[in-house]
Amino acid sequence: MNKLGGTGDWMKTLWIRAAMLIGLVVTALLAVAIVRAALLSPSTEPAELDPPSLSDELAPITRLAQALTIPTTSPTPDTPDLEHFRELHRQLEEWFPRVHSRASKEVINDATLLFTIPGSEPDLPAVAFLAHQDVVPVEAGTESDWTHPPFAGAVEDGYVWGRGALDNKHNVMALMEALEQQLERGKEPRHTLHLIFGHDEEVGGTRGARVVAQRFQADGVKLAAVYDEGLIIADGIVPGIEGAIALVGITEKGYVTIELTASSEGGHASMPPKELAALKLARALERIHQHPMPAAIDGPTRMMFEEAAPHMDFGMRLVFGNLWLTEPLVIAQMAKSPSTHAALRTTFAPTMLRASPRENVLPQQATATLNIRIHPRDSIASVIAHINEVVDDPEISVTPVGEMRAEPGPLASMESQGFLALRDAVHEVFGPIPVAPNMLIAAADGRHFTSLTPNVFRFQAVALTARDLERIHGTDERIATEAYLDLVRFYVQLLQKW
Repeated sequence: MNKLGGTGDWMKTLWIRAAMLIGLVVTALLAVAIVRAALLSPSTEPAELDPPSLSDELAPITRLAQALTIPTTSPTPDTPDLEHFRELHRQLEEWFPRVHSRASKEVINDATLLFTIPGSEPDLPAVAFLAHQDVVPVEAGTESDWTHPPFAGAVEDGYVWGRGALDNKHNVMALMEALEQQLERGKEPRHTLHLIFGHDEEVGGTRGARVVAQRFQADGVKLAAVYDEGLIIADGIVPGIEGAIALVGITEKGYVTIELTASSEGGHASMPPKELAALKLARALERIHQHPMPAAIDGPTRMMFEEAAPHMDFGMRLVFGNLWLTEPLVIAQMAKSPSTHAALRTTFAPTMLRASPRENVLPQQATATLNIRIHPRDSIASVIAHINEVVDDPEISVTPVGEMRAEPGPLASMESQGFLALRDAVHEVFGPIPVAPNMLIAAADGRHFTSLTPNVFRFQAVALTARDLERIHGTDERIATEAYLDLVRFYVQLLQKW
């Protein structure tokens, strides 16, 4: 017998059996995935559509447009003037007399507004509603790119145009409109309500919302929920969902600024040594870029996909309903887009570089400023440890700087009264759309209140497309008039639940 031939037959049989086994495993996994996708169903039944009627639909739009004409740009050490905020306060008092009559009003640091309406059941925990009066400046030289001047408050083509239309005067005005209407109709809250309108959210909120939160902490204020700006009703943005889905931020990324500083001998640029501070710093930045912190679909991002998957078309349901199998593929796809990549991991963004004051002088120090947004699975300490490990150079210092510094927020409960009230208000105004948790990758004033309650919900009930999102902080910021009226209706419904 040909022994070599016998061995070849045995090996061939082994490969065939191995291929058959692999095929069976793949078929079984695919069958499990298909069955799981087919059996997915929404976790809750939506509340019935019940949008409240507004006593006047034109007046709220007119008032919002007038509010947008007041250029309440965030105060800075270079531009500390608060007169425009005082102008807005005078207008609010004129527009909303019942709120000003019924609520106690405090002005914090000359600009942040705190309205408090005692509830009929004072033993119940209070509820806080946040928004901010300040807006980002319009970039110099871009004013002519706007369809309407950024502070004209134009109402045209079904939109209200102007800086602050989406960030965040619409929330200030909608809350006041809703509360004024509730008081006009004689409806009193059971819980004490706090309306907190910061004046410096865009520059950290350290003299506005943070001061209010510290006072609440000192006074022993108990909060059932905090509602702040954040995520949106995404219209045609989430893959596999043709219509709208309400994305509610139940946490947000942490924030820290790190300075990397490399040192070397200075001198004249005509005689550069082998080791230069700028080159050391460049190598360190490249190492950080090439060795990011781990990526994963977990926490609020995974919760979002689990909640959204039953509402997706079957192809997407097959993918997102089986992350136990498809997670590596989904991560690879999400990593291709900056916005979705940010949901996977802690991000590092070098934003500022400085070295020599002159072109012919070798710097003794070169410094890079890194803006770091920290995923909830990480912390400021683990970020610093990661940088030190990756850079691996004792001659490069790693230093946290700046007053704006925060660990990732705790997870708000989806079983809490705060979330259930929000979910029901969404369904009552917008119909049976999915409401899913997610993570805010930016920073908002709500983070200052997480020591008072983990139930901070970062959400604005405005339906926006991907193109709309580009307008926030950008050119041609605007809000659809009907979307604004729906925002007022949403707050009417939400206020009624407290």
